[in-house]
Amino acid sequence: MIDTSDSLLHRLKVENAHDAWREFYHHYWGAILRYARKLGLDETQAQDVLQETMVVLMRLLPEFAYDRNKGKFRNFLLTIVHRKSLGVLRRARKERDSHVPWVENSEADSQDPFGNLGTDEVEALARWQESLLEEALRRVRETERLGENTFAVFEAYVIERRPPEEVAKQFGLKENAVYQIKNRLLRRLQNEVAKLMKDSGSP
Repeated sequence: MIDTSDSLLHRLKVENAHDAWREFYHHYWGAILRYARKLGLDETQAQDVLQETMVVLMRLLPEFAYDRNKGKFRNFLLTIVHRKSLGVLRRARKERDSHVPWVENSEADSQDPFGNLGTDEVEALARWQESLLEEALRRVRETERLGENTFAVFEAYVIERRPPEEVAKQFGLKENAVYQIKNRLLRRLQNEVAKLMKDSGSP
């Protein structure tokens, strides 16, 4: 879903590949945190998932041999993130002695990272897509060139689906300005989504 190029994966194999790892982290950290939160983890637990995922990737990727017959890189990454999230949930369950029945079948990292995610695979992929879309929205919202209320207008009209005349009145704008903001930010959002969700068949 994120366009992880062959060149980036190759650069991660090089000794002291600090810049490549920073680039890789920049691509994925937001989506990984959001995915973990969607599974019910709190912020601290989600950070644990992010850190543990990166540790596994730093161990596996330098020797990673991509096999197109097994699936795309997104499946490899999602499987690791999913298992790490379940692992953190399982530890939390043990600590509070509660029951989370769907955590029982979490698979070990040593198993095939392209392995099936289980009966909730479709839900896992849906959560991942939602996480990527939310990450794209975050990037658009935090763009420095946006005016003070620009994203608020976009959020009210596009995300909350409020009538344009109501949004225009709230922010002291003409309706045409609301449409212009929607179109401008939709283009930016589409560009970010394209970066995050491009599925070109590369790892």
